[in-house]
Amino acid sequence: MKDNKNTGKRSLLTANFSTILSIALVLFMVASMVLISFHLWNLSSQIKEEVSFTVYLAEDTQDADIEQLNNELQQNSLVKTSKIISKQEASKMMDKVMGEGHLDVLDGFNPYQSSIEVHLKAENFTVKQIKNFITTLESKKEVDSVDYRDNLINNINSGVSNATTFFIIILIALLVISITLINHTINLTINTKKLLIRSMQLVGAKASFIRRPFLIKALWLGLSAGVLAVIFAIAVMFWVSTLLEGFDFKPYYSFYIIVAIGIIILGVLLTLLFSYIAVIRNMNLKNYKLYN
Repeated sequence: MKDNKNTGKRSLLTANFSTILSIALVLFMVASMVLISFHLWNLSSQIKEEVSFTVYLAEDTQDADIEQLNNELQQNSLVKTSKIISKQEASKMMDKVMGEGHLDVLDGFNPYQSSIEVHLKAENFTVKQIKNFITTLESKKEVDSVDYRDNLINNINSGVSNATTFFIIILIALLVISITLINHTINLTINTKKLLIRSMQLVGAKASFIRRPFLIKALWLGLSAGVLAVIFAIAVMFWVSTLLEGFDFKPYYSFYIIVAIGIIILGVLLTLLFSYIAVIRNMNLKNYKLYN
């Protein structure tokens, strides 16, 4: 008799662990997709903000006017950073490319123009905004010309748009699959108790009384699965951090915490919802289906 009880407990523990593991793996896939999408979006923003525009200044522009123009750019809501590059600095930069003293053939004459290097914010990185920005700059008397790579901007925007669309589709598909799998797992778990549910109905138990133990168990299963999924995600992130030694994850800790809490809440809500539906379905089950 004691052996039968122990065997029953082990079977119950195994069944519960299998259910938790199944739900946790599904939640882990969702968490992974969210984290990958976030870092790809963040990477695309960094790439956009690395692209610079060079504003070449007119030869007779005074230093005070250059400073004023630079201050205007820094106060512009589209601009992330701007930096003045003097003729002397431009010459030194070209020394690294063409070799020191490359201006000796010109008897020391410096043909380079003073310029301002401008980086735009990633959220303002649209072709229309950039063209308007360039047109406004070129209309200023201090500006001789603006050098920007139109094709590069189009390629970056096109690539980011395609990648975003792809990952949104994958994420939606993954969410649908996840919800279906969790629903199926919960249904299988509760369907094994359909005779117990009918027995409770026959002795006059109220619907709320019948539902309560299943919902409590669903809460525990969802919470356990969510925490396990977060542990899996942390382990994978730690492994990735060992591969990407130069990458700093610290700035994103707050986002990771939000994702972890979201995954746990998602696990609890889904298991509670599907358990509630499954219990109601089994309470309304026809007699001839009880033994099918």
